[in-house]
Amino acid sequence: MHRFFLPLLLLAVTSIAAVRADERPTVVSTNTIAHDLVTQIGGDAVRAHCLLPIGSDPHAFEPKPADVRFLAKADLVVVNGLGFETWISKLVNNSGFRGPIVTLTKGITPLEGACESGHHHGHHHDHSDPHAWQNIAHVVRYVENLRAALAQLVPAQAEAVNARAAAYTSELEKLHAYATETLAALPAERRKIVTSHDSLAYLGEAYGLTITPISGLSSRQEPNARQVAKLITLIREQKVPAIFIESTTNPKLSEMLAREAGIAVPPPLHTDSVGPEGTPAATYLGMMRHNIDTIAAALR
Repeated sequence: MHRFFLPLLLLAVTSIAAVRADERPTVVSTNTIAHDLVTQIGGDAVRAHCLLPIGSDPHAFEPKPADVRFLAKADLVVVNGLGFETWISKLVNNSGFRGPIVTLTKGITPLEGACESGHHHGHHHDHSDPHAWQNIAHVVRYVENLRAALAQLVPAQAEAVNARAAAYTSELEKLHAYATETLAALPAERRKIVTSHDSLAYLGEAYGLTITPISGLSSRQEPNARQVAKLITLIREQKVPAIFIESTTNPKLSEMLAREAGIAVPPPLHTDSVGPEGTPAATYLGMMRHNIDTIAAALR
């Protein structure tokens, strides 16, 4: 009899544990970078879900009915803000979600992004650049905004959440110092790059790089033939060392420009999404270190 009931007892205990685990609050993130921060700071106190798959283009994301259903069951929604998620208001309304929404960029003064021409200089700018995570120092603010929201969501685990946030902030500060030192060591005349779209302005401002984007703030903003010709001329005249492809964008235009201008195309950068699981770029910290090292290697 004892042998018969032991497996049933173990199964019951396992089932109870699974139910308890499912009772953890669900935190839904609108991009993979935010999702990584939730997993790092929230730890096992929350169930983290990301609406976007790794490697997908956030600018081209179109919510599905399953996303509406998932958001309806969320306890907290984490967004980047600054217009990055153009679809979030409609999704929230359709889902009926009435819970808290934490905006990671709250408190950050945004840069103005390029207009659809894709250039930073000589044009009127009327859009906030949402890619604030490209300045590692800004992510300290991301973490603080997220820490406060998670501590309120799971008050019994607030001490652990605060400890994880403090440890992660220390890692951010170390990486920011590494980026500053590494990119400052590059020859001044070579600290300039061309990127697929206007996603690296914060990185350029923080670490002393001149960034020329092919497209605007959204990867959907394609330049016309005249603008492409101007870009090729600019690349040649300024002796830009490299054109960088971004992992979430179509590489064809960047590769064509590189051929026409006769310059290199280094390994892709991870800008709007972390890298695949199991790779060094699979986390925000790993993604940024990969980008810093890739840029430095191409510009030396």
